[in-house]
Amino acid sequence: MNKKFVPRQDLAGLKPYSVPKVSAKIKLDANESPFNLPFEIISEIKSEFDGFLFNRYPDPLSTGLKRKIANYYGLSEECVGVGNGADEIIECLLLAYGGRGRMSLAFEPTFSMYQIISKITATEFISLRLDNSFSISLDKTISTIKRFKPYLIFICSPNNPSGNIAPKKTIEEILNQTDALVIVDEAYGEFSKQSVVDLLGSYPNLVVLRTFSKVFCLASLRVGYMLADSEIVTELNKVRLPYSYNSFSQMAAAKVFERRDIFDSFVEKIISERERIMKALREMKGVYPFPSDANFILFRTEINSDEVFKKLLGYGILTRSFEGDPLLENCLRVTVGSAEENNEFLKALERITQE
Repeated sequence: MNKKFVPRQDLAGLKPYSVPKVSAKIKLDANESPFNLPFEIISEIKSEFDGFLFNRYPDPLSTGLKRKIANYYGLSEECVGVGNGADEIIECLLLAYGGRGRMSLAFEPTFSMYQIISKITATEFISLRLDNSFSISLDKTISTIKRFKPYLIFICSPNNPSGNIAPKKTIEEILNQTDALVIVDEAYGEFSKQSVVDLLGSYPNLVVLRTFSKVFCLASLRVGYMLADSEIVTELNKVRLPYSYNSFSQMAAAKVFERRDIFDSFVEKIISERERIMKALREMKGVYPFPSDANFILFRTEINSDEVFKKLLGYGILTRSFEGDPLLENCLRVTVGSAEENNEFLKALERITQE
């Protein structure tokens, strides 16, 4: 029998998320930490190996890790959800509160997974364009909320790829204007030193996302968590696959969170390097960086950005190109790396702009 299996029609235009495999001496494209885990934490993780139960299923609720996170924020464990990266939590939020006949809203340009997962879950997606400084227009937002009544609103702060934060007053005003879930994605929050976690007690429709991938150097283990009203966490547990979050990642993340003070120096080094790069970019001819509160900088070039991207790659430096995105014309994003990596990037870009 030659039967053709036809997927859902609404997925026809959806392209699989893919990251091109490009080899480069210096990798500054994915907003990863330039630092590996400190040796002392790696040693603590290694010490768990002999007694590690590889043959047993993981704790389905990540109880130990949740307890540490909850204690740090002064919340009950029922207000913390842990996921296989923040992406899984976004998926669960859309599975639980989105779906056919419901709508999600985001502000573009932003993290592409809000739109992609909305489509996967058959949730209608609408977006509002950020202004020229990548800020949210409150008037447009409020009128859009009243007109379309979205069930979920995603705010990335600091925003990826622009790097700027959404002011707390703006987020609070949006919370006051809607009954939708307002999901504030603070993946880069440690670099901005601003958070809306303190608003959780006042707004039961607020969800805050955080990650271990950036400051805590665990991008390879896919560790994300959410802080929210306990009822929201309960609903997400209904749609989350059992044992979705593995035991090794739970253990390693708990060790890292116990020693989170060690990472404060990493944050300060990255912020210092970010400001140094920003100053250098501002002084370069034909290069226009946007203010950043994250661990990366978005910049626009007078010459074609795809050419700049390829020339940087020729120097062994991989950045993020936005070729073909009309909202980010001639823009590149560079991750703040180590001091040595940043020096190489700045030297190469200086040469390119002087050609």
